[in-house]
Amino acid sequence: MSAQQLDVKKSWRAIRRSRLLVAAAAAVGLLGGIGYAFLQPPMYNASALIVLPPPPASAAGSATGAQSIDTQVYIAESGPVLLSAGQNVTPTLSTEATRARVKATAVTEDVIRIDAKGPSAKQATGLANAVAQVYLVFITTDQKLPGDLGKRTGARILEEAVNAHGGSMIVHTGIYGGLGALLGAIAGAVIVLARERGDRRLRLRDEISDAVGLPVLASVSSYRATDPSDWANLLEHYTPTAVDAWALRKVLHNLALDVKGGRQVSLTVISFADDDKARPLGPQLAAFAGTVGISSSLVIDQHHDKPSGEVALEIHLVLVDREAPHLDGTERTTRTIIALSAGTVTAEELARLAVATVADDRAIDGLVVTDPDPFDRTIGRVAQAQRRTGSRLPTLLTGTARRTR
Repeated sequence: MSAQQLDVKKSWRAIRRSRLLVAAAAAVGLLGGIGYAFLQPPMYNASALIVLPPPPASAAGSATGAQSIDTQVYIAESGPVLLSAGQNVTPTLSTEATRARVKATAVTEDVIRIDAKGPSAKQATGLANAVAQVYLVFITTDQKLPGDLGKRTGARILEEAVNAHGGSMIVHTGIYGGLGALLGAIAGAVIVLARERGDRRLRLRDEISDAVGLPVLASVSSYRATDPSDWANLLEHYTPTAVDAWALRKVLHNLALDVKGGRQVSLTVISFADDDKARPLGPQLAAFAGTVGISSSLVIDQHHDKPSGEVALEIHLVLVDREAPHLDGTERTTRTIIALSAGTVTAEELARLAVATVADDRAIDGLVVTDPDPFDRTIGRVAQAQRRTGSRLPTLLTGTARRTR
C-alpha cells in the first residue's frame, strides 16, 4: 500500500471522526448562502429581438454580413446606447449597471437578441425593450456612425420583451444555500486536516501497539464515572455488553488470570491520572470477574476494597502522571497491563510510561484500549515488520458494541 493511499485513508478517517465539526461548518455555510441569496435576490431574464435589413453587397456582388452583424452587436452594447436606455427605465440605471444587466447576441446574420436582467419581471422586460428602442434610434440617426449606418432604414423590433423567466426565490436560495454548504464543508475539512497534521495522539490500535512494541489485548467501552456514587455503582452493578464481556474475558484469559481455585493471582492496571476513559478499567475488570465466579478485590492507593475471606484475583489500580510517570512504592503483582483510551496519548508519553514501568522491574504484558476509534479496523497484535510487507492482515469488523435504541 502506497504512502499516498495511507495519507488519503488517514485524512478520510480524520474527517469522519470530526464529522460534527464539518457538519457545523457546512451548516454555517448553508445559512451564509441563504443570507446572501436574500441580500442578492434572483434576477428575471427577458429578451427582445431586432431584425436588420439584408447586408449591403460589395462591389464583387458578395454580401458582407459577418462584418455588419458584429458591428451592430458592438453598437447595441456601446456606452451611448446603454446610457440612454438606463435613463429611460424606472428606476434609472447608470451605464455600468446597465452594462452588467444587458447582453447583445447575434442570433443570425440579420437578427440580434437583447437579453436583459432585472430584480422584477417588469424591470427586465422594460430594460430589454429600452435598449432595443435606443439601438434603433442610433442606427437610423442622421449623425455619422461607423460604417455606412447613417439614415439606414429597414431595421425594426421583431419581437418585444413581454414575458420574463427565472426569478424563483426557492431555486435561487437552493443554489446559493447548497453552494454555501459545500464551501463550508470544504472549509471544515481543511480545518480538520490542518489540526490533524499537528496532532500526534495515537488513535489506531496498530499505532498504539507499534509505539511500545506491545500487543493490544482487547478494546473495551469505557464506563463514565465522575463522582463516588458512579464508582460505587460500577463496582456493585456493572453489566457489560456482550462484546465488552467477551473482551474482558479475553484479557483475563490471555493473562492467565481466569482461575477459580488454586493460588492467588494479581494484576496491576496502570493508566494516566487524567485519562477519564481509561481509569475505570480496573474496577470494570474486578466487577466482571465477580460475575464469572472469580472472587476479586480492588486495591487503589494501597486501600483494599475486597470481600471477606481469600480472593482469587487482586487488581491494583495505579494512576501515574503523564509528564513524569513513576511506580515507586506500589506493590508487585503477577501481571501488569497499561490501560489507555484512543486518541488521548502520544507515542512519547506512552514510551515514557513503558520505560518507567520497566525501570521499576516490571514486565508489561499488554495494552487495553478503551473507547477505540469507531473507524479503526486494526487489531494491534501484528508485528510492525509484518505490516510493512503489504500482505493482507486481519482486521476488526467493529471496534466495540454500539447500543441501539
